[in-house]
Amino acid sequence: MVNIRTQRPLSFPCLFRYGLLSLAVLHAGVVEAHRVSSVSLISYLDTAKRTYVLDAAMEVVPSEEQELNDQISPEDAAREFAQEYLVVMFDRQDQKPEMEIRVEDTSDEGTPPELRRQQVLTKLTGAFPEGANEFLLYLDPHCPMAVVMVVIKDGQPSRRMQVVLAGEYSCPVSVDPLVEGDPFTAAKATPAGDSPPINNATKPEGDESRTAPEKGRGAFAAGWNGYLFGSGLPWLLTIGIFLLTLGRRSVFLQVAILLVTQSLVIALAAWKLIPLPAWAPPGLVILVVLISVEALFHHHVRWWRLPLVAAAGALSGLNIAGTVPFRVSFSRDAFGTGDIVNYLLGSGSAFVVVAVVSASILLLLSRYGWYRRAVVPPLAVILSAYAIFSSVEKFL
Repeated sequence: MVNIRTQRPLSFPCLFRYGLLSLAVLHAGVVEAHRVSSVSLISYLDTAKRTYVLDAAMEVVPSEEQELNDQISPEDAAREFAQEYLVVMFDRQDQKPEMEIRVEDTSDEGTPPELRRQQVLTKLTGAFPEGANEFLLYLDPHCPMAVVMVVIKDGQPSRRMQVVLAGEYSCPVSVDPLVEGDPFTAAKATPAGDSPPINNATKPEGDESRTAPEKGRGAFAAGWNGYLFGSGLPWLLTIGIFLLTLGRRSVFLQVAILLVTQSLVIALAAWKLIPLPAWAPPGLVILVVLISVEALFHHHVRWWRLPLVAAAGALSGLNIAGTVPFRVSFSRDAFGTGDIVNYLLGSGSAFVVVAVVSASILLLLSRYGWYRRAVVPPLAVILSAYAIFSSVEKFL
């Protein structure tokens, strides 16, 4: 009799070590050359011409490696900072301003080369969108620093300087014409020219002029889009929980815990009761990988499975709260409990659709004997690889 030995599969600790080694290699390949160390910004709003100009002064420091500095210029560093971290918004809608960049040397002639500093002046320009009411600036959660901003509207500077932290919004500024002598507070002056006056008693500012059904539909659609299209990680997590087992009780418990924790965190983030940490997306990637790969080693729910799913649901909620649809819906204070409920209904409906479709397909395939060896392992690897790729891609 010929004894044929199959190749022994890699153990979970071994796979985990390989994964850490791969991430370390990728991280080692990311090098820093010129980088932005501080940013001060002046926002000019011209309500007559309906245009805006953002003048950002960025302090750029070079790397100790001159070869790296030659690869990434100060202009490239400033351009990448502006494109990655500064989000210009009108009425909670992202804008794409035009960009101009020039470099000034802020050091004296006698300053040694290794101590010289350069300031990059970045100008973002654009026009107000039609019907716009408010301007604000959003700073991406991954931004390594705060941004100091002053708003000058129709030649009048604001009374206070704003410090915008990573993951936060500036105070909204009305783009209606300015009333002389009362900058930024009496924003409802009658427009110049022959335009009819605005009746403030019948047309409140911003979203208050919209009817409740319109706002409800908008929040529902934003929740739907935030779950499905804001990031792929939430629905990757939803698919991954079905790989371990398709038992009714086990599936119900995992789905319920995932939906409840995800919705709770989204609601808390909308009320700004919890921060949006920069480590939430990488943390969710790790949990998606753990939940998916666990199906390769056993087929039963162990004691750690439900806490793991709860933690993944919380990080999934934070991830959804960092998407553009969420930011657009809750960037201002002009929303209520009904908007949050409608947003949760939208994201919950998208979650249910993904869960039902995934469970139906996997349940149909599980009737065949080859399901465990031909479906579960490849799908677990695909989900894990795509989750890691989607995270690493943002930093490449």
